[in-house]
Amino acid sequence: MRFRHFGFPSPMAEELRATIGIVSAETRHIYVGELAETPLPEMLATIHRYRVPGMLEAQLGDAAKRVFIFDGDIIFASSTNRAESLGEVLVAAGQITVEQHRASALLLLEHPGKRHGQVLVDMGLLTETEMRAAVLEQVQRIVWSLFSVPEGRVTFTLGEERADEVYKLRIPTPRAVLHGCKTVGDAKRLIGRLGNKATVFTRPAAPEHLGGLDLEANEEQLLNLVDGRRTLFELCEKGPYSAALNARVLYGFQCLGLIRKERETASGIKVHVTSSQSGS
Repeated sequence: MRFRHFGFPSPMAEELRATIGIVSAETRHIYVGELAETPLPEMLATIHRYRVPGMLEAQLGDAAKRVFIFDGDIIFASSTNRAESLGEVLVAAGQITVEQHRASALLLLEHPGKRHGQVLVDMGLLTETEMRAAVLEQVQRIVWSLFSVPEGRVTFTLGEERADEVYKLRIPTPRAVLHGCKTVGDAKRLIGRLGNKATVFTRPAAPEHLGGLDLEANEEQLLNLVDGRRTLFELCEKGPYSAALNARVLYGFQCLGLIRKERETASGIKVHVTSSQSGS
């Protein structure tokens, strides 16, 4: 199999080849990879860096989750898991009843060209504003859930913006990466990709594609601690969050290119991270 460049600059093709995998020239996939080898934050950061439009699909057993991206940012997400459908999310939140959900599903069958959200608005069950907020909540739940998935096949397919979506969203991918890293339950695998406790990081020039990224106050404080001298252990201990959460955010910084390894010792000792330390 050969890697297709799809007309993109060769540096992008080389990075995708190295970090995610080689794919068939007979498909529209830019790449295909395994979450066990390349975690989702790294995939999303690469896609955002090159502003590639398309669909990221994760096959997780019998379920498939899809994240739609335009100009590098997340605009929609869907899941074949029924519990993550818009109707089920609204029922669970108490915004509609089970009976109303059933009635809307029947109307949807009669009007296959419509989206479920629009049917619910037409029924007068939610306002446009309430529905937009509900769709955003549904999309975020699907996206955040993917960050904690340790393994599964992921493909990225070239494509354009979903023009048929009534409720268009835009979630900046860098913010999604940072938030998703913070919410990972068991982050040992991700933190291990930072190196060992003696690894030292530096701050390169701010990547041009991150010009619109606004860091939270604590994120900014942690980033400012990176000076080319402090070790990973020191950054985790001195940062504004718990040691575990500092490590998660530093991994997000590394994915986005805000920090990079300056040097790494041969020590095999890793920063100790427990899932119970995820809070700030």
